[in-house]
Amino acid sequence: AARAAALRHLAETGDPEVLDLIEAAATDPSASELVSQGALAAFERMRSVAALDRARLWATRPDALGAAAAAMLACRGGHYDAPLVLSALRATVRGEGPDAQALWTLVDGAGRLRIACAAPVLRHIYRETASSHLRGRAARALAATDPSFGAGFAVECLWDCEESTRELAARHAATADDRVVEQLRRLAADPAEEAEVQTAVRSRFGPDATSV
Repeated sequence: AARAAALRHLAETGDPEVLDLIEAAATDPSASELVSQGALAAFERMRSVAALDRARLWATRPDALGAAAAAMLACRGGHYDAPLVLSALRATVRGEGPDAQALWTLVDGAGRLRIACAAPVLRHIYRETASSHLRGRAARALAATDPSFGAGFAVECLWDCEESTRELAARHAATADDRVVEQLRRLAADPAEEAEVQTAVRSRFGPDATSV
């Protein structure tokens, strides 16, 4: 506990040696789980340029430190970090499946960085995950990366169980299909529908969206 607390303190104060200490603690096979998890947590809270630079070196590691580094790049990296985030996204799906907790941050990162070539793996996650929340995150990432989203998954998302996913769909779904128009009309008229969803419909079609 003392070692984990010390790592956290050094990370918070920006000690120049802390990244080496974090790497040693996180990868030491003789270290306790408390120490290794404490090291990872200390790293994840860091906001320095040095931490981002080190994340770029660690992101390809096939261990927990590599996963933490990829997550940091997904949240805070620049467009030049897109290949590392995409590689981590693909590796996580292959190794842990479409419901892995680590995917949440990586999917968000793919959308934030607008990684167009991530669209195929994002579509796979959307189709295969059992989590409605992760499906919604994949949909948001697809809206930012996949030009076919409006005519594809956005239509399906109009019937999603998650309010935020229906709202996304209401903003993006192409209206060439009569069933899309009808569903948008229904969402706008349904008194039980969430206000954010109805606002999204009206932002496209005006206040009298029921006459779309």
